[in-house]
Order: sequence, then structure tokens, then C-alpha cells
Amino acid sequence: MEDVIDIITYLLDHLDDEDDAVIEDHLRAVGFPDADIQRALDWMEGFAVEEQEDTSPRALRAYHPYELQNLSVAARGQLYDWERLGVINGAMRERIIDRLLALDLEDMDMETLDWVAFMVMANDPGPEALWVDALLDTDGTRILH
Repeated sequence: MEDVIDIITYLLDHLDDEDDAVIEDHLRAVGFPDADIQRALDWMEGFAVEEQEDTSPRALRAYHPYELQNLSVAARGQLYDWERLGVINGAMRERIIDRLLALDLEDMDMETLDWVAFMVMANDPGPEALWVDALLDTDGTRILH
């Protein structure tokens, strides 16, 4: 699965530079399997999904058993803290959860949570996008805990 994250990173660096066929050919040429390339492309298309309505700030999020199994207590706590502090809203929280689960990682660490949250915030046109810089320091280290 780390290959999928590597592919997504490559796609982000080269998304506007080349068309999809050229990028796919290049990824194949450097040895990424077709299945991982397709998973990465599908993951990126998840950002094109229609925007969800924001939830009430007083709403309580109940996690599905699948989410409980695949999102650590630390990750759920971090999402709760970000929402409580106003860093993200309910719709962004749901998009972050959706994109995390779509990665289908066996062991999701806090760096992955930060990375996915950054991706969601960077793709959100709302005022919350201003908080993107609050997640990571200039050298990529976590600032918010």
C-alpha cells in the first residue's frame, strides 16, 4: 500500500504537467504495478465527489464498527480535537475519514492522518483551507497534536 501513497505523491507533483496516459506510462516504466496505479488514480478521483453538507457543531459522531477497527483511538481523537478547535468542520472530517479508509492501510499512523487531512484541506475551497499551514511546520513536522 505504500506504493499507492508514493504514486499519489507523484501524481500531485506532476498532475498538471502531463496527461493521464503519459503519467500512467511513466509509473509503469518505473515499476509500479497496474493495480496500485489504478488504486491511486481512484483515490485521487475521490476528491471529485460532490461536497457534503456540514454537520451541526453540536452533533456527536458515532463511528461504524469498520471505522472503529480501521481508525485508531489517537486518529479519532485528533479528528475530534481539530473539529473542536475549528480547524476542520464536520464535512471535512467526513471527507478525511473517507479518504483515510479508501487507502485501505493495515496500520495507519498519525503522519498518514496529517497527510490526508492536508490533502482534504488543500482541496477545499472554503475558509478552512487557511488552516492548512497550521498542520505542518515548514520542515514537514507536526505542529498540532
